[in-house]
Amino acid sequence: MLSKLSLSGTGYKLHQQISKALQQHSKAIQNTINCYNIQKVALNPPCLKILWKDIADYSFISEFDLLHHAWTDIWTNNWAKLAHHEATTKYFKLCQAHEEVMQLNVEICCLCTAMHTEEIQTTAVIQDLLILDQRLACKL
Repeated sequence: MLSKLSLSGTGYKLHQQISKALQQHSKAIQNTINCYNIQKVALNPPCLKILWKDIADYSFISEFDLLHHAWTDIWTNNWAKLAHHEATTKYFKLCQAHEEVMQLNVEICCLCTAMHTEEIQTTAVIQDLLILDQRLACKL
């Protein structure tokens, strides 16, 4: 099997791990092939039926044409057009700016409250110092 995958020079332990992984996943691959063959009828244009023996015989991924047959041109979709992409980017930046303005309004209120509280506390400390230490209070 490894000679088919061009991995014949691989060490024995790695060879065993790869073989074990292929055996473990072969059932999942077969189930996927069965699901694909059921769904392929709905594709436009209909695609070729895939058989497990065909996949097991492939030597390289380039021989596997599933993605080639299922490929559609995404550039015709609106989301792929440059103007739509730029408009979407600007829209989300605008949404982010609105969120930032709301957050800044909250922070401005907090800052104003902190400044007002600090002014009251500073005035109170100076008043206390005028009673206890007039020289220090004069310097403040």
